[in-house]
Amino acid sequence: MKKYFIISIMMCVAIAPIAFSQSKMKSSFKADVEAQRIKNKKSIIEVKQQLEAIRKDIKERNLKFKVDMTEALKRQIEEITGTVPPKDLEKEAEIQTSRGFQLFLEFLQRLAEAQAAKRQAELQPEKKEPVKPEEEVRKEEPAEKTPAQPEETLPQSFMLADPSKPVVDWFALGMMTAVKDQRLCGSCWSFTAMGVVEGCYKINKKADIDLSEQYMIDCARNKYGRDAGSCNGGWYGNVFDFLMNNYPVMEKVAPYKGYEYGCTPKKQVPIKLVAWGYVRSDGGIPSVDEMKKALCTYGPIAATVKVTPAFQAYVGGIFDEFTPVSSPKDVNHGIIIVGWDDNKKAYRIKNSWGERWGEKGYMWIEYGCNNIGYGAAWVVLDKELQ
Repeated sequence: MKKYFIISIMMCVAIAPIAFSQSKMKSSFKADVEAQRIKNKKSIIEVKQQLEAIRKDIKERNLKFKVDMTEALKRQIEEITGTVPPKDLEKEAEIQTSRGFQLFLEFLQRLAEAQAAKRQAELQPEKKEPVKPEEEVRKEEPAEKTPAQPEETLPQSFMLADPSKPVVDWFALGMMTAVKDQRLCGSCWSFTAMGVVEGCYKINKKADIDLSEQYMIDCARNKYGRDAGSCNGGWYGNVFDFLMNNYPVMEKVAPYKGYEYGCTPKKQVPIKLVAWGYVRSDGGIPSVDEMKKALCTYGPIAATVKVTPAFQAYVGGIFDEFTPVSSPKDVNHGIIIVGWDDNKKAYRIKNSWGERWGEKGYMWIEYGCNNIGYGAAWVVLDKELQ
């Protein structure tokens, strides 16, 4: 007994330094991250000079937005963005969109069949019949199922809104969840993905849900087994891949840390995608009509944009900078397109820089400005069938 007690003490003494060492490493890593962030912060003189140059450009070109000294402007762009589109997006988009749309049609077919069965059950109340002898039951043929009507399987039957309207805005309709803040981590791709899922869930269930972006940073992998992303950037399409076969977790279960923490098992929420795809089969920038149709068919749309100092300083109005771009792929930030207004000739987008940026976390951005919409992608949730 005494020998066993001594061995147990020795084991505890051996394990304790390891645990302490791991904790110390995490603390050291976090301290290094914070030190680098302080080092990267712009000087107040630099920020003022940038703001003055932006205001001068707005005045000279008679632009329609307002700027001020925001927290976002004080940071380097790469610290608060983080979207990195796949190099072969055109090829990936063609495959994914074709498969995604087919899965969407299959989902609509199941939905139509379920609705037809429900209507039939309501029209023909269940009748209690006398119990028949087993011999008679065996002789009876099973009743044929009523097939779903072909028109009920068409995507048009699933439209959530009318794309011919001059204004459709999921935020104004109260269907978007709270604005979040990615802080100084290039994780916009995760906030874009989770924001789209939250918005689609709310449209269909009329209920808020707060999903964890941190869990996607730590755990999400795409269909090829590669990490969806990190604080150094990622792609929301990889998160959608992950959610085709996995569930997310709630924010309170895996709260946001703003740095990579390592994947550990968490209690999950039974919300899974049945389909996802790109608005354009090549992943390029959709036309306004294509974007409207997607917003009305699927709900909020994941997309990208090119962030500039003027974008960082935005506090209101219609953003119409139209900064020079090298190609449609010249983007660096993931956002969510939540609606449009033809009177403004602009989309409303939801950002992930907190409510103190822009118009309480949102922006009106003119159609075609700063490559808005490149890589636009939609999702459909399995939760809609339940």
